[in-house]
Amino acid sequence: MPIVVTAIPSKFGIDTHILRPSSTILPDPAHQRELIDAAIAVNEAPTLDEAFQALARAGLSLLDCDRLTVVAWNNGLSLGTIQADTGESLGEPVPAMDGSADAIRNELAYSGPPQINGFSTSLAGSLQPFAHVVRVPLATVHGIATFHALWREPLTDDAATAAGELLRTLTRLTSIAERSLRESEQLKLDSVLDGVADGIVFSTATTATPNAAARALLAVPEGLEFKTALFNPRELDGTSFELPPDHVPGAQTIATGEGGRFRIRVTALDGRELVLDGSISRAPGGAVIVFRDVTTEHRREVLNEHYLYALFNSMPIPLTVRDASTNEIISANQAFLDLIGYVLDEIVGAAPPFPFWDPNEDKTAGFEQPGTVVRRVYRRKDGRPLPVEVLSHGIPGDDGTSALLLGVVTDMSEKRRLDQQLVQSGKLAAIGELAAGVAHEINNPLFAILGLTEFLLKEIEPESKAHQRLELIQQTGLEIKEIVRALLDFARENAEERHVVALDDVIRSTVDLVRRTNAHKGIELIDSYNDGGARVNASPNQLKQIFLNLVANARQAMPNGGTVTIHVHRDGEQVIAVVSDDGPGIEPTALERIFEPFYTTKRLTGGTGLGLSVSLGIAESHGGKLTATSEPGRGAAFTLCLPIAQETAE
Repeated sequence: MPIVVTAIPSKFGIDTHILRPSSTILPDPAHQRELIDAAIAVNEAPTLDEAFQALARAGLSLLDCDRLTVVAWNNGLSLGTIQADTGESLGEPVPAMDGSADAIRNELAYSGPPQINGFSTSLAGSLQPFAHVVRVPLATVHGIATFHALWREPLTDDAATAAGELLRTLTRLTSIAERSLRESEQLKLDSVLDGVADGIVFSTATTATPNAAARALLAVPEGLEFKTALFNPRELDGTSFELPPDHVPGAQTIATGEGGRFRIRVTALDGRELVLDGSISRAPGGAVIVFRDVTTEHRREVLNEHYLYALFNSMPIPLTVRDASTNEIISANQAFLDLIGYVLDEIVGAAPPFPFWDPNEDKTAGFEQPGTVVRRVYRRKDGRPLPVEVLSHGIPGDDGTSALLLGVVTDMSEKRRLDQQLVQSGKLAAIGELAAGVAHEINNPLFAILGLTEFLLKEIEPESKAHQRLELIQQTGLEIKEIVRALLDFARENAEERHVVALDDVIRSTVDLVRRTNAHKGIELIDSYNDGGARVNASPNQLKQIFLNLVANARQAMPNGGTVTIHVHRDGEQVIAVVSDDGPGIEPTALERIFEPFYTTKRLTGGTGLGLSVSLGIAESHGGKLTATSEPGRGAAFTLCLPIAQETAE
């Protein structure tokens, strides 16, 4: 409640009249001594209330009155409280009467002698009846107060005027006391603020006052006007603020009432580049800014962040970081981006279903708890499928629960490919063993057939019909013998054994095997070589498997017959073999998935979808690649590229 000095209002039945001064009455020497003592007591008072009380005691003697009271009024002057009293009424409420508020305001503006109020009836409550009261109002920074001195016996006009002059002198001592207290409080506040290690700036709409720490931190000399533009404030990324040259720190908070935290870059007046962290808030009459130098701390945080991200980004294992509550992707390392073919900006902020998920996969599986292992199919940006295994690790927050989820992604493509090759190798081994047994069983009767045919040819007359028929039997038997030999050669080779071999030799033996079996029936097989005998480091058996698969696929694509062409040529340090046909071609949707494991368009005719997948795996395991191109209605072409063996390249 604001402090005011007032006289007892007319609620207590006191008649009021104003005395005009007839002369200026100065206090006698005795009163001067008492005024000096009163001034000393006021200056020594630690609070304004105690200063009021000292004045009340001094006034009682100076004025020779029966009672002196100080009343503090609220903002609307509708209710007062006795703040100082030579009686026993401290804290007693004093309600205002009609017109008293305006009277007090008028008295504050009046520069003449004090108003003198005469009382004719008893006062209420614990107050005794008084005949006269002299009231002098006083405006302080805390509000409005009124002093009043009360007498039980009537006063002469001259005595009342003299008492009013003395009472006005006492109110002036109150103003001095208040100013002294303010200065003392300000000195204490300045001492406290200057002892604070953090920079503190108090701003009004036009000025900013820094404490000692703020001046030292920003190298601001005493007397220099504190303006924002002095320090070139800017964002952490270096972006400057758009502020007028005369901008006062905290002006926006003063205007809007909105404060908050900040971290900015500034340049101290001695040239040091600083990072300041602090807050700004509204305060009575302005704004308060508190800040500290976090330059070293910020640099360490940035270095740690960059170091951790560099470490995270250099990990060869694909990693993702997701928000545990929303599952949104926060970050991913380069290994993961290379795996899926996306850039970071395309996936950061994405929530399930992620853009790299296969559309046929479950949209929610695997996000229940940290530690969950999920197997699913990703879809690269180019459309290729990617079987993966994802292990989620929880990263706890402040409360101990998982705030982030670290996803460790394992590419299962190679494992699946190896599994498929293992299955295929097992099948080939079984077929080879079976072929060896069949060849043995065929060779025994075939040996007898060829031997007997040769004896019969010697006994039959040449050029006879019987002789011609025996020659046909012999030729057919010899063809069977070559087929059996080729099968045995194929069965005896170790699929994993690699050595330097001429690619055209491998292809010729494969084409010869196809031509000697039913695999070439209905198609015309054309092979050409322009590779100069280029040699590759490879497993001949595995390369044969690739070409057998490609020729078999071409034949199946042309049930009514057609042409399969195999062309081998050299291109720099690579040797390239192209197997093409003039069949109906491959639809674009099928072409995108043709190398996927178990994908086949011939499911009803016994296709497994493993031939091209295994062939691709063999090509890549040899350091090469296998690609397909096709135009519907114009056939298809499969291109195998293999690096030339080092001894040939040298």
